[in-house]
Amino acid sequence: MNQDFRSAYRELAEEAGSYADPERAIAVARRRRRNSILVLPAVLTVAITIGTVLAVRPDSGPAPAQPLGPGVTASAQAPAAATPLPATAVGPATLAYAPCRTCATQIVLATGAHHLVPSDSGMTSIGTSLSPDGRWLSYPAGRDMKIRDLTGDRVWTVASSGPQRRVGIWAWSVDSSRLLLGDYHDGQDNRYTVLRLDTGTRTAVDVAEEDLIVGLLPTGEVLTTPDLLGPDRQRSTRITLTVGTGTAARTIDVDATRWLDATETVVWHDAVHPAAGGGYSLVVATYPGEGPDPTAVLRVNAAGEITDRQDVPSRDKGFQYWYVVGSDGSDVLFGKVETLIGQQATTLIAVQPDGHLREITTLPQEAVIKAPGAR
Repeated sequence: MNQDFRSAYRELAEEAGSYADPERAIAVARRRRRNSILVLPAVLTVAITIGTVLAVRPDSGPAPAQPLGPGVTASAQAPAAATPLPATAVGPATLAYAPCRTCATQIVLATGAHHLVPSDSGMTSIGTSLSPDGRWLSYPAGRDMKIRDLTGDRVWTVASSGPQRRVGIWAWSVDSSRLLLGDYHDGQDNRYTVLRLDTGTRTAVDVAEEDLIVGLLPTGEVLTTPDLLGPDRQRSTRITLTVGTGTAARTIDVDATRWLDATETVVWHDAVHPAAGGGYSLVVATYPGEGPDPTAVLRVNAAGEITDRQDVPSRDKGFQYWYVVGSDGSDVLFGKVETLIGQQATTLIAVQPDGHLREITTLPQEAVIKAPGAR
């Protein structure tokens, strides 16, 4: 496979979130373009599920004996048993995906049942996401957003503020207690609110135009970092995180210099992921390169100190590449895309805190993945 085809495949994978919500992608793009920033849309995260455990480092010890969640086998097409999502409680979901960008999105429950996500547009992958614990499902209703409790009967509806505006999902807190939403129109006027899922109340938050939103903490504070991606993808071994906004904001400086080699960087579009219990996961990428190829995960404590590095295995750059899918607050999840004719597929792989890889499931190569913790 030549260089142009490899680049095209990588761009399709990196832009999966953009195809899922075109107007949100335009909003982010225009916001960044005003600051001369390179647009690299985020890809949404995937669920916890059982899989094969593979050693990442020689000294990482034996694989854990217990899986992190129920097994899920996702199919290329909705099985015959897939039905519209009932209005009654069905229990938490462990995975949501669409086999392609124009296919219907389905959720897979802990019981193994498949249900189709409600849609009024014919493209159910638009705006669909799950809370990290799989309890809450968000999906668009016109230009509004519905957030439904799959274990009960509550449904929160967040209405757009005007006929030319749309509500989108920006980030879930890792404890599934809060959700950051954006109300936007063509990238000209982004308005953010934090929804408390237990009460349905919303609080407005201000985010500076020059900052990049990378997460939401259980306290309701927004996590941002300077959007430092210039047209030339400048390399950096340090990154500054800001917790909260306004006068109450506090910064955390992370220095990864001694953890990186001369071909790696920690400043790129999908590098930072809040961790459950405090701290962060920081994804290292190659520099320079034709795309942000991930090479490792750094574990960072709440004070900004790096405590571990977990390498992503080498890959065949001719017929295979990796991209970041997201994080559920513990594992950092990647899509391993096989591009060789006859072997085309995307395998979901988790890098666990203990330094092991865990294969989750294999999906069609062009699958759009939506699952717990999506942003």
